[in-house]
Parts: sequence; C-alpha cells; structure tokens
Amino acid sequence: MEIRSARYFVTVAEELHFGRAAKRLHITQPGLSQGVKALEKTIGVPLFERGRQGVALTPEGEALLPEFRELLARADAVDAFVKILVEQFHGSLTVGYTRSAGLGQAFELISRFRAAHPRLRLQSSNASSSDNLAAIRERRLDVGFVRPPLPEAPEVESLRVGREAVLVGLPQGHRLARPGEVRRQDLVGLPLVYFSKSAGGLWQAILSAVYEDRYFPEICREEPDVPHMLAAVAEGAGITLVTESSVAMLDVPGVVLRRLSGSPSVGLDLAWRRDNVNTALHTFVEFARSAVAAAAASGPRPAQPRMG
Repeated sequence: MEIRSARYFVTVAEELHFGRAAKRLHITQPGLSQGVKALEKTIGVPLFERGRQGVALTPEGEALLPEFRELLARADAVDAFVKILVEQFHGSLTVGYTRSAGLGQAFELISRFRAAHPRLRLQSSNASSSDNLAAIRERRLDVGFVRPPLPEAPEVESLRVGREAVLVGLPQGHRLARPGEVRRQDLVGLPLVYFSKSAGGLWQAILSAVYEDRYFPEICREEPDVPHMLAAVAEGAGITLVTESSVAMLDVPGVVLRRLSGSPSVGLDLAWRRDNVNTALHTFVEFARSAVAAAAASGPRPAQPRMG
C-alpha cells in the first residue's frame, strides 16, 4: 500500500466529496476515484458508500480512518526528519571570521565542525566585528565571530566561545623588551599604534583590559590591521596591543611580543540572528555550545604563543 493511497482515503473521508478532495489534493477527480478503488481492492473491504446523496464512510472506513491518520502523521514526521537531516549534513552555512581572531579559537572551532560535517558547504569571509554584525543583521551572513561588547541588538543572539590573551608589541631594543612579563603600569605614557575605533567592540575591550579604564593612552598612529600596526612598531612609532591569535602566523623583524602582568584578555563571541531558520546554523550553534562545555570541563589549555 502506498502512502499516496492512504492520503487519498483520508482526504475523501474528511471532505466526503470526491470533487472537493481532488481539488485539495491537486489531482483530477477520476484519478482520485481510481486511487481509492485500488486501495479498497488492496485491503479487501469497501471504505465508502457511494450514492446519489453523496459519499459516506462504511463501518470499515470509520474503523480504519484513525489508523490511516496516524500512518500519515508518522510519514510526515519521517519526511520532516529527513529534511532536517539533509540540511544538517548537506546544507550550507555562511560564516564571518573577525580579523583579530587570526588562526586561533575561531579557526579551530570551524575546522572541527568541517571535519564533523564534511558534506556541509561552508562559505567564509573575514572582516571586522562591526562589519560581521551588520552582515548578520542584513542576512548576508548566517553566523559571525565578533568581539564583545556587542551593541544593543534584540534580533541578535550570541555565545561566548573563548577568551585570549592581549600581548604588547614593542620595538626591538625598547627598555621593556627584556625577557619576561611587562608590567601594565609601565605602559602608561607610551604612545600607542592602534586600529580604528570603527572596527567594533575590540577597540575598547583591549584598552579596558590593559589599562583597566584608569588611563587612556595617546594613540599616536592609526593603522588598518595587525601587520601594519606591527610594521609601524618596527619603525619605532610606538608600542601596540594585539590579540594572541592575530600574531600567531606573523613574524615582523624589529618587533618583540611580550605578555602583560595580570594576563589581560578579551572575549570572542559567536553571533547570529534569532529568527534565522537555517538548520545548518542551529547545528553549528549546538556544536559550538558542546565545544564550549567540553573546554570548560577540561580546564584551560596552556598557551604557547610565538614570542620574539
């Protein structure tokens, strides 16, 4: 017996009219009549009494109707589950990295997700946190890595996926470039090479983490990204502050990277629209939640940055 035949029977039983049932099913009335007759022949009992007064269920039809409805409900549930399963493993997801995350926690999380869902098509881009948030709001991205604090946006939900250390970049030969940690109070009064405030929450997050809102440094030079910031430091323009992962693959001659006392750090969040119904997105969010929970249970891993 085909599911289609069961759907024919239930629809006619609900309408008690072959013409209305055929219209509802988007098929011809003769085709529907033949389908119902074939079902009756298959199960060996009449389901409807047909007469000039219309159509009525037979006692056998009355008894079978609840069973057929349950069968259709189960079939619809299986179809929905299959659709979700296909979207989870064969769907697509657009992801925005934040430039300051480099090859750190964001890249690691995405790499693990790719390995777990090899058939899911994932498209990625790289931008500032503020640009990623704008793209999420405008539905050009499903999900993005951003730096808190996030601006007020009721339509956006976020998840903290990690934190990473802030390092100080110093010109080679600078008095603070000796081995060991640099005291944060020793940075007071030193000119800072920094990036644009338009980049988003990271601009204030790093300053607050390092200077603890007790002091605002002199920003002597503004550069578009970390490589240019480090190049300016190498020139002797000043010092700079960078996230650990953003310099993991960089080696700029003339720059020494040092840890700071108190281990100041900044957060890394995952953000997405609450009303985004992409199943692949929700699969990724749950994957990220599980990864965060597992990391919390196992404790912090020892950091191994490249230090000049």
